[in-house]
Amino acid sequence: MATVLIVGKPNVGKSTLFNKLVRKKKAIVEDEEGVTRDPVQDTVEWYGKSFRLVDTCGVFDKPQDIISKKMKEVTLNMVREADLVLFVVDGKTGITKEDESLAEFLRKSQVDVLLVANKAENIWKFEKEVKPELCSLGFGDPLPVSAEHNVNLDILIETVIKRLEEKGIDLTPKPEIADAIKVAIVGRPNVGKSSLFNAILNKERALVSPIPGTTRDPVDDEVLIDGRKYVFVDTAGLRRKSRIEPRTVEKYSTYRVVDSIERADVVIIVLDATQGITRQDQRIAGLAERRGKASVVVFNKWDLVEHREKRYDEFTKLFKEKLYFIDYSPLLFTSANKGWGVDKILDAINTAYSSYTTKVPSSALNSALQKVLAFTNLPKGLKIFFGLQVDVKPPTFLFFVNNTEKIKNPQKVFLRRLIRDYVFSFEGSPIFLKFKKSR
Repeated sequence: MATVLIVGKPNVGKSTLFNKLVRKKKAIVEDEEGVTRDPVQDTVEWYGKSFRLVDTCGVFDKPQDIISKKMKEVTLNMVREADLVLFVVDGKTGITKEDESLAEFLRKSQVDVLLVANKAENIWKFEKEVKPELCSLGFGDPLPVSAEHNVNLDILIETVIKRLEEKGIDLTPKPEIADAIKVAIVGRPNVGKSSLFNAILNKERALVSPIPGTTRDPVDDEVLIDGRKYVFVDTAGLRRKSRIEPRTVEKYSTYRVVDSIERADVVIIVLDATQGITRQDQRIAGLAERRGKASVVVFNKWDLVEHREKRYDEFTKLFKEKLYFIDYSPLLFTSANKGWGVDKILDAINTAYSSYTTKVPSSALNSALQKVLAFTNLPKGLKIFFGLQVDVKPPTFLFFVNNTEKIKNPQKVFLRRLIRDYVFSFEGSPIFLKFKKSR
């Protein structure tokens, strides 16, 4: 699929433009300079044509901190891979030194550039006062638009399509591969989610920095490995609710993480091995479990743990105690920075997904049920007649009983253990249970 990149200095309306073109609120928009940190992508569809649109972070002329510098590195690397660059400038105030600096880079990169003047809802004023100045950037006549007021957005899309097709690019939508595994990477800030993500994909795609909370937007990346398609979603670090001020950008990112979990098949729960398992780690794991997602638990930063060779059992026990409600998950020990254990992550994802989509025969389930019930004392007055698996993603079982009110948590634990021990392990996947009264 053709890739169109939106670039420009901070606060020229790139994210608003992105959201309007893809017709959904995906990039975070807030009146704060440099608010979009990670590139965010989605598909623009227009009368049987489609292309991938990527919203980049604001590029500073002279970065003042490490975050800004890393943003610039990621964005400029992506420019070289794009089929078309939308260079967005302010259609009200004209060009600045940042615009001139970025224009010089784009010219040297020899990429195809379409100059877009946003915030140009007053077309007469734009033509008279701003357009002559913008033409000096060397990218031809700028296309005036207003993302906020929906001015000329249809013309912009049609212009993009024309430019791409003139290069011989086929914009006919391709059918998605149905069996793509959707993976969300979640965890507290600064546990190494982005580093782990980059290690898996073996490229600098998400913004990586030692400052907590530097990944604000989910970054979707499709990758084909050994003939199998994966869609990775690298999410912003979840903050504890008490630490998020109302109406802050972090609040939006936290909501976005929950959305990413909802969209995922498999959730990689990343823990900081130097800090053990915190209450926030437990809460994040609970989000994945309650939403019925398959999961893999990763102790990252294993290279920083003292005497680590002798502590595998200790950390495994900690996992079983603190995250007992997802103890079915594969447990890995990794160092994203050194590449330790990263090669095992895909195998764990595949195992979890296989369990997540497995359906067992009713005969095997009921055979095991009758054998175990023969030596099990159920609560007085409770009878379990038979069961069957009624769904996958997650595996869901329906049991017919004489009295649903007699089913409490111990009975649910018993049935899940029976299924895992005697029918199928469902490693990496939760098991949901339903009950129906029967005579």
